[in-house]
Amino acid sequence: MKKSLPTLILAALTLFLATGLILPAARLGAELFGASSIASLLTGYNVRAFTNTLTMGLAVGIVATFAGFTVAWHIVKTQAPASILARALFPAALFAPSVMPAIGLIYLIGNNGLLIQTPLYGATGIFLGALIFTLPHTTLQMLLTLQRLDYRLIQAARSLGASEVRCFLTVILPHCRLGLINAFLIAFVLTVTDFGVPKLLGGNFPMLATEIYNQAIGNQDYAAAAFLSLWLLMPSVLAFYFSTRCRVKTQSSQGPGLPVEPLARNLPSAILAWAFLLFELASIAVVIYGSFVTFWPYVPELTLENYRFRNSTYGIEPWFNSFILAFWVAVCGTVFAFIGAYVKLRSDCVPQALKKIYEALATVPLCIPGTVLGLAFALAFSGVPLFATAIGAMALLAFNTLIHLYTVSHMTATNTLSSLDRRFETVGLSLGVTRTETLRRVVIPMSLNGIAEVFCYLFASALTTISAVVFLYTPKTMPAAVAAIQMIDSGFISEGAAMSTLIFFSALALRCIALKVFANKK
Repeated sequence: MKKSLPTLILAALTLFLATGLILPAARLGAELFGASSIASLLTGYNVRAFTNTLTMGLAVGIVATFAGFTVAWHIVKTQAPASILARALFPAALFAPSVMPAIGLIYLIGNNGLLIQTPLYGATGIFLGALIFTLPHTTLQMLLTLQRLDYRLIQAARSLGASEVRCFLTVILPHCRLGLINAFLIAFVLTVTDFGVPKLLGGNFPMLATEIYNQAIGNQDYAAAAFLSLWLLMPSVLAFYFSTRCRVKTQSSQGPGLPVEPLARNLPSAILAWAFLLFELASIAVVIYGSFVTFWPYVPELTLENYRFRNSTYGIEPWFNSFILAFWVAVCGTVFAFIGAYVKLRSDCVPQALKKIYEALATVPLCIPGTVLGLAFALAFSGVPLFATAIGAMALLAFNTLIHLYTVSHMTATNTLSSLDRRFETVGLSLGVTRTETLRRVVIPMSLNGIAEVFCYLFASALTTISAVVFLYTPKTMPAAVAAIQMIDSGFISEGAAMSTLIFFSALALRCIALKVFANKK
């Protein structure tokens, strides 16, 4: 491999990220500062949307963190099969677009709910929908934290006379402090930046994500949309800052983890954990059931007609659009992230300044809400001839989605390659084997687990994304999640449920196939 080639590769990736971040940011800033009067944008309604968003983010963050800790505690502490079942089921909502739990709540506890009838629309609906949507994320964060807990610390506390309650308060919770903070911040950011749940269940309770869309698309007031985007960006950046500090300070403990106990020993926590899990699972399962109902709630007979999408202008085409989008984002994102991480970590000939610029640009997308990035992309690239055709419009969606999801892919690729010994290349060179051959025969096979994780993450996230693409689609490139929202807005909730179900099973099937392929190679 020529010494100049790694530098050219990393420079190209840096330019790619800069084009997707700096140019849209500059265009969004120009729209904001070009407004005739910033003071006129400080309306009571906009302030209300801002306070509603922060309040909802805080409320969901606190409850979702508690719920995630409860579920993770049950998984870690309880003997099989209860913990195995809970571990298998808790990620269900990760494969669903955020509109799916919103539809599930309408089915379960809406005006014509199966369980109870409530005035769901407004703060209640947003809170419950966001709680379902964020629960798998907080559970995963707390699961990773509890699995690092060194049980010898608890044994030491007990030997000093501490009770079970005191051990929990003085040993377990302090150990989990950073994990709890991270889980809260993740739930907070996901709540304040989500578009799907407030779009369907918001009612008269304005949230910033939907108000940005209403100002840009409904009122064609891009200055107001840019101003609200700045408001939405501020809490996201602050949450990202504190999350980064917590991640840097987190250290893994060495030693035995928490001992598992019979279900009867942890019955109260198990009941509470399964209450949260069943709430999440019921909101998904009822949508799958509702997708076969002829016309909810008036014609309850089951049918497959909803999957024909006869009442939609676009038919099943949005699902194909989303599948194509997700596939190309997953392929390109996995290749870009691992090539960038490999060059940054393993190529000494690349200038350090270029590595630092690439690292900074690869990290920035994590703190940019999808709604803000989508609006900035629409302002920056809407008039570019390259994106005017159907293929170009799909490429713009893929470009936007790839930038939006790049940080997690980059971090996973970096962590995967950092765990591999650098001496593989040294040994290969001493045997007369090129770096490229070592990469193909040694590094890539040993990184298959990380590659599969990145591919599945990008595919599922691109398939379910709404906020990042809601400003950019055309009639020829409408994504499935956006189509589901439009179907429900038009009164065809069963067809919206059918489209959401297709998204869910597509993401889940890809995950299962990837795990099976990886298991066979292993």
